[in-house]
Amino acid sequence: TGESVTMLGIGGQHFRWLPDDQLEQAVEIAIGGGVRFFDTANAYGKDQLSERLYGKYLTPKYRDEIFLMTKTSTKDAKVAQEHLELSLKNMKTDVLDLWQVHNVTSVEDAHRRWKDGIVDVFIKAQQEGKVRMIGFTGHHDYRAHLEMLKLFKERGVKLQTVQMPINVVDSSYDSFIREVIPVAQKMGVGLLGMKSMCGGRLFGGFGEGWGEHGKVAAEPIVPDLLRFRDATDYVWSLPISTRIAGFDNVDQLQQHIDAAKHLRKLTPEQQESILTTAAQRSGPVMEFYKKDTLA
Repeated sequence: TGESVTMLGIGGQHFRWLPDDQLEQAVEIAIGGGVRFFDTANAYGKDQLSERLYGKYLTPKYRDEIFLMTKTSTKDAKVAQEHLELSLKNMKTDVLDLWQVHNVTSVEDAHRRWKDGIVDVFIKAQQEGKVRMIGFTGHHDYRAHLEMLKLFKERGVKLQTVQMPINVVDSSYDSFIREVIPVAQKMGVGLLGMKSMCGGRLFGGFGEGWGEHGKVAAEPIVPDLLRFRDATDYVWSLPISTRIAGFDNVDQLQQHIDAAKHLRKLTPEQQESILTTAAQRSGPVMEFYKKDTLA
């Protein structure tokens, strides 16, 4: 697209989970650390809490310096328009840098978002100048992403971004990296990486705990098999525009910033070694958010 963004982005889902006394501090640490990409969604928290927190702590001071993105997962075109107006109001801005169709779950869902007029609302919002760019996201099935990309291409609608899970275990199980990245690159679509720590599962335990395998504990990959920076450096070695990171506190946020500042350029051999090691624990328990297409 020609747009420049920072290699590290802030995950809005996690931002609204921070203790109240760390919210303003987190914004200042992120900005001071060089982060300028801020992700959120209408669905993050009761009454769009994450968006409203951005509107309180982020945009009044830094709107002109940041790339601001939000999303809507609604299946109703009228509600999508309402969500857009709410997002603009919540975050105290006249225009979004990026608005995304949120959480496309299947091939059928991709068709439904077009059939029910959701994408038309996005196109209209871009034409009216309320959003600069449009994209879509999803966690569950790379086939949904491929279908959505195909539909944009067939309809001749320019798509700016696609957001998806990108991490050290993805390539071994229903892989977005292997299946979606080449297609998106060929279309000139910007790649946004999320779930780089599998929602916390790389550290073991239950992570965010949703999905079919959300209640099954995963064995840790970090630090038992790989270092934290092996996981982050691998994601950044791929052709993504930004890695959107979650964190539970400001110390974890600083860890992400430090990893970005000390990025290693991995050789193909190092990449393969990291993937081989991580593959020992890949699958639906580690990536609990993916649909288990083999079940």
